Parts: sequence; C-alpha cells; structure tokens
Amino acid sequence: MAAATVKPTFCRGDHTLTVSVELFATNRRRLCERLRAKKDVPKGAIVLLQGGEQKQRYCSDTDEVFRQESYFHWTFGVTESEFYGAIDVDSGKAILFPPKLPDAYAVWMGKLHPETHFKEKYGSDEVYWACDIKQVLKDKNPSVLLLLKGVNTDSGHTCRAAAFDGIHEFKTDYELLHPEIMECRVIKTPQELEVMRYVNKISSDAHKEIMCKIKPGDKEYQMESLFQYYCYVNGGCRHVSYTCVCGSGENSAVLHYGHAGAPNDKTIQDGDMCLFDMGRSEERRVGKECRSRWSPYH
Repeated sequence: MAAATVKPTFCRGDHTLTVSVELFATNRRRLCERLRAKKDVPKGAIVLLQGGEQKQRYCSDTDEVFRQESYFHWTFGVTESEFYGAIDVDSGKAILFPPKLPDAYAVWMGKLHPETHFKEKYGSDEVYWACDIKQVLKDKNPSVLLLLKGVNTDSGHTCRAAAFDGIHEFKTDYELLHPEIMECRVIKTPQELEVMRYVNKISSDAHKEIMCKIKPGDKEYQMESLFQYYCYVNGGCRHVSYTCVCGSGENSAVLHYGHAGAPNDKTIQDGDMCLFDMGRSEERRVGKECRSRWSPYH
C-alpha cells in the first residue's frame, strides 16, 4: 500500500496552532470554481498575482519588517517577498515564481534555497525562478492572463496588478478577477475560521493579562508592550493588525489614538476609564486581521 502524502504545515512551536498549506489550496480551488462558472472566462485562462516587495525605510538601507500582500497571501500562503504566483484556472494547478537571489544574499540573509524547497514548503505544483516567468508563461500559452486590479472599498486604494518585462506580449484582463477573489475572501472556510478563532483567543487572553496587571501610574505604552509580548510569546503572532490604541482618560475618546503624534504615552491615573483597542494577526496563517477590545473602569 502506498504511503499517504503528508501535506506541508506551518507552526511556530508546539504551543501554537499548526496550519496546513491545504488552507491555501482550498482557497485556490474555490477561486477557480467561481472563475470557471463565469461565461466571460475562456478556457486556458491563467490567474497571475504579484506578491509584495521588500522596502527600505526611506533613503536608508534598513529593511522594514515585511508583510505579504493580502491577496497573494490568501492565495498561496507565501511569506517571502518578490514572488509571483499563477493558477491554471482549468486544472487548478498552482505555479510559484520565487526570486533567484545572488550568491551575496547568503552572507547577509542566510541559506539560498533551490526551487524544490519552495515546492515542498508551499505545496505548489510547479516552481520556476521569477526571472523565467515570461518564457514559462509563453510555453503554457494562456488564452488570457487574469490580473488583479480593483478598489479596496475601505481605503479607496487600488490593487496593483502583476507586471513583468514582456507582459504586453500576452492577452490580459483587469476586470474579471477582482470581484471573484474578493468575494472568496469575504466568505471564510472552516480552516480560516479555525485560525481566526485562534488569533482572537490569543488577543483576548492578552487583554485579560493586561486587566490583571494594569495599575495607576503605569504608562499606556507599557500596556501596549505587554499585549505584544504576550501574543508573540504565547501565540507566535508576530504582527499587530493595526496600530495599538491604548487610550486612558480623555484619550479613550480618540478613535485612532496611538499614532506618532500621540504614541500611547500618557500616565494612567486612578479612576481613568481605559479603552484598549489592540489585535494581533498571524499573516502566514490566514492574512485576515483579527481584533479584540475592552473598556474597563479603574
């Protein structure tokens, strides 16, 4: 009897949630099903997405902490920057295009991995270097490349469509993909719900930890740091979903308190009402911001 294939998983430790890459494979299947049901999507179509790029802080050489572009993460679960990803709509097969890094990268950033590493890590059907994307897609001869372009109704910003040298040689469509993938992200799968419950549980436990530790004379930022510490140490959640709001007294009425001009720096007084709006996210897991909040009286 043939041994069962073990799907790759992601886990930050035995005390944290283990998530299978099947979560992202399920997302891709749902997307392809929606696209195949649309009469405007021809046979032979390929979805092409471009992942996020590593950015430096202004004119310095200091890297900002990278967070993956949300649609790309939802589709492929990739944590690294400079990737492309494609899906054959007819078959549902996934193709990843990681960057081919120079040898000098190893000195600064660590081991250079072959294509097979990313195929195994993310459960992708095929992997090619990003520098070869034009030739790979030409060989596959897609009827059309479905590219992501649409407006985020919360921010008013427009998604950036994938681009590479030579894309003008392909037939492209900028309208069909966005409404379908957006609808897929709105309706959560059981796997996604499990992750959201986990991250919300960690965030809620961190708020309860603050309730137990807070006292008059503390700084608001000390409660922010306690929240971040608890979530990372106990839940493996590296990122916050948004800037932490740790408002005490009159600051609790400021919706987006905690910004650079008011960085959670007030001393908490006896009798202050506190409104702490903080949530943790685990981008590698689901790419969905999860938040919890509380308004205790002291």
